[in-house]
Amino acid sequence: MKNKISLPTLAIWFIFAAMLVAMGAYHKWTRTKDGDRGVIKWDVISYYAYLPATFIYGDVTLEFLDHPPENFVNDNKFWFDTMEDGSRVIRTSMGLSFLYSPFFFLAHFLAPYANQPQEGFSSIYQLFIAFSSLFYVILGLMVLKRILLRFFSQRASALTLLLVALGTNLFFYTIHDGAMSHSYNFALLTLFLYLVIKWYEEPTYKRSVLLGFVYGLIVLVRPSNVLVGILFLGWGVVGKGAIRERFLLLLKQYRMLLLMVLFFILPWVPQLIYWKTVTGALFFNSYGSSGSSFFLNSPHIIDLLFSFRSGWYLYTPVMFAATLGLFFLGRKCKASLWPIATLLVLQIYLLSCWWSWWNGGSFGLRSFVDIYGLMALPLAAIIDTSLNSRRYVALATVALLGFFLYMNQFQTFQYTKGVIHYNSNTKESYKLNFLKFKADGRCWQMLALPDIELARLGIYHEYYTGDDYTEFKTMEAEEAMKVVKNEILNDKKLVREIRKHARRTGISYEEALDMVANRVYSQKSAK
Repeated sequence: MKNKISLPTLAIWFIFAAMLVAMGAYHKWTRTKDGDRGVIKWDVISYYAYLPATFIYGDVTLEFLDHPPENFVNDNKFWFDTMEDGSRVIRTSMGLSFLYSPFFFLAHFLAPYANQPQEGFSSIYQLFIAFSSLFYVILGLMVLKRILLRFFSQRASALTLLLVALGTNLFFYTIHDGAMSHSYNFALLTLFLYLVIKWYEEPTYKRSVLLGFVYGLIVLVRPSNVLVGILFLGWGVVGKGAIRERFLLLLKQYRMLLLMVLFFILPWVPQLIYWKTVTGALFFNSYGSSGSSFFLNSPHIIDLLFSFRSGWYLYTPVMFAATLGLFFLGRKCKASLWPIATLLVLQIYLLSCWWSWWNGGSFGLRSFVDIYGLMALPLAAIIDTSLNSRRYVALATVALLGFFLYMNQFQTFQYTKGVIHYNSNTKESYKLNFLKFKADGRCWQMLALPDIELARLGIYHEYYTGDDYTEFKTMEAEEAMKVVKNEILNDKKLVREIRKHARRTGISYEEALDMVANRVYSQKSAK
């Protein structure tokens, strides 16, 4: 008899078909008007820049922009920072360019046959870059299937795959903003987890090479994901004396560890050469020029998880269930409990300390998408436990998770239509538009716009779109400043943030207060 296709495999085929149809329906790679960039826009401009700069224009230093080719217009095709000596440096690292490259070269080869210019930004390049995210996500799900079936039933594994792919914002960051880093990171981190499991089953030189290389690529794509190394150090550390045993094991396998380090460095070599050539230094802080930073003494954990602006659990409730699943994970996969729990706690803390803890324009805290392959284990644990419990428990769990999936899909639709604002949603606007296909016009007077310039300093102030500044504008400047200062002084949280900024920068509290008051005054006067 022929072998039947397993439930998890069927789930992946269904996910692939659903995502393919959705991508075809939205066709994000097309450009419908002048200046429309398809999928190569925002941060992707920098992620992608290394490929056309090197292989089409032959100048990764971007000096060719001073004397561009005929008919070339740099209408946001390249973003860069300018150094003191005038040299131009691409702001982000080149990890994603490595992952885009097979699709870039295929598009470049096929462009003439599709009557498209070989200039790196025409629709065929957009199309192939858009579909690269789907390729990597399906690859990540195939690896995740192998991991799940080691510890959980076919039913639990299939449901988990469906929920991770269609019930979280991984769907949005595959279909709509797929060229962003998150779908690729999802695949890389899932592959890293699989390699960790295999290495501890049988450490070999081949697996050591793969582990080191994948880890190096993960960090090159997104440096803050260096934390994923916790999985390697902590996998299987259970019980008393486990830490000492792990130390002795790694000491015994020092040759393989050295090999891991060597191959960790390998994907970084082109990046280090580029930075040395362009900036004169081996390492370059790509975020420093924009004033972006972490404020480790000012975490916004509650905001990060539950705020109406972009709270992770509010807009991706499946991951709230996955977090609860940590309490069940020890029964199903004890080896993974502490490294995944530790990584999650550190991820929450670190992201809550980022100056833009809401991730700029983001649907449901996009930075968490990277770890969904890891969070699939506690999610599967709670599903497997429920399916093996009383029937009403199983039905209630499946129904609740099904509702969470529906909420994710519906809110994804709302976000694409602007019903959910990209960074200024409030409790009032969220409630007004809850489960509505079209935004209620009153919601535009209920938004809270963050002051980006103050946020970069670790000071968080909002401007409500419903506020009327007519009377404020009629005041004398001195009187208006007094009003602004009184408003600030009545906000204890804001005052604490101003004091912290004063300590960080070495200025007096009065100077910091005046700086914030002047900023708020200027913003309100301009509205």
